[in-house]
Amino acid sequence: MYRSRSGSFMSRQLQPNNRSMFISVSVLGAIIIIFLFAFKAFGEDLDNGSLVLVSIIFRHGDKTPTESYASDPYKDDKFWPEGWGQLTIKGKSQMYQLGINLRTRYKRFIGKYSLESIRVDSSDADRCLQSAAVLLAALFPPEDSQIWNPDLLWQPVPIHATPRSLDKLIVVKAPCPQYYAEKRKIDLELATNTSTIYKDLYEYLSNHAGEAIDSIQKVESLYNILEIEDEKGLTLPEWTESVFPDKMRPIATLCLSSFTYTPLLKRLYGGPLVGQMMQHMIEKQNGRIPKNKMFLYSAHDLTLVNVWQAMGFKQLLKPEYGAAIIVELHLVEGQYEVQMQYINSSTSKSPTRLNIPQCNSPCRLDDFNRIMQPVIPVDWDQECQIKRDRIEL
Repeated sequence: MYRSRSGSFMSRQLQPNNRSMFISVSVLGAIIIIFLFAFKAFGEDLDNGSLVLVSIIFRHGDKTPTESYASDPYKDDKFWPEGWGQLTIKGKSQMYQLGINLRTRYKRFIGKYSLESIRVDSSDADRCLQSAAVLLAALFPPEDSQIWNPDLLWQPVPIHATPRSLDKLIVVKAPCPQYYAEKRKIDLELATNTSTIYKDLYEYLSNHAGEAIDSIQKVESLYNILEIEDEKGLTLPEWTESVFPDKMRPIATLCLSSFTYTPLLKRLYGGPLVGQMMQHMIEKQNGRIPKNKMFLYSAHDLTLVNVWQAMGFKQLLKPEYGAAIIVELHLVEGQYEVQMQYINSSTSKSPTRLNIPQCNSPCRLDDFNRIMQPVIPVDWDQECQIKRDRIEL
């Protein structure tokens, strides 16, 4: 009897007079379900009250090349009106989308912009500063009394940067003799191990690029140029078809990993940023920064790789534009726990939950702190063997 009534109802709904209404309602329902699923994907369960602090390191958006190669058909300035190494229109869109995605995930946690709740640090590169500004426009649109122009729903958010030559945190270009010495050893070791393996590829690239491509560093530089030109829709030379991207990408990835290849390199190059994030979490646990909720770092692909490897992840990483490492601190039943996610690019629909190396799930903050201590420098200048100038009082 029940089946009969159900079938009768469906039959009535599909009569000519009711069919269009039924289809409309069905389509509307499907759209609502898709929307809710998308929101759930990037905003999953973050209204449960456990999140107390989040740090996000993200790569800038799409950029123009920073250099060209000898036979590059696109080395003329006319192909890059934004200038060399600058954020593109596409890059701005990527950063705005990433900001929207982060707001979807953290809106209930961060609320509207407050000076005390967020801190933004950036590499001093133009593309990183611009990326941070565009992302913040999407992450913190003005609300209520913050609206200063009803026709422009935007508000300025402070972005802090240190000159590259003094940066010990994001690009780590401050002088560090101990790092340089260790890096030279690794570069020599990698050159010895790879020169035979990639001999034919090096010769092929050198013959066609018009200059010596005889190291993983030079392959990585060439790969970046070709990738940018390809993303822009420019036709690459025919000679690249047999090597780009498949044969060159693994070498470019290896090059990025070489900067934090040993425990010492991890400690001096990736450790400072890991240490700062750790310090913030400990301060949050101890009640020293009660109002702080979010720390943002606008950075480079190498920054993400440095932190990734310093934290013990073994898989080699080649971050896309808008990729991000997320470190969340949660308070669950009186215990502070660390959770990590990775966003592959600005178009990623949801973060990938990461299993923190050597730390059980849930990963207690005390355990996380203990695991990370070997890669966090106590006195970076001293460990770099930098002699401070004597100050006479």
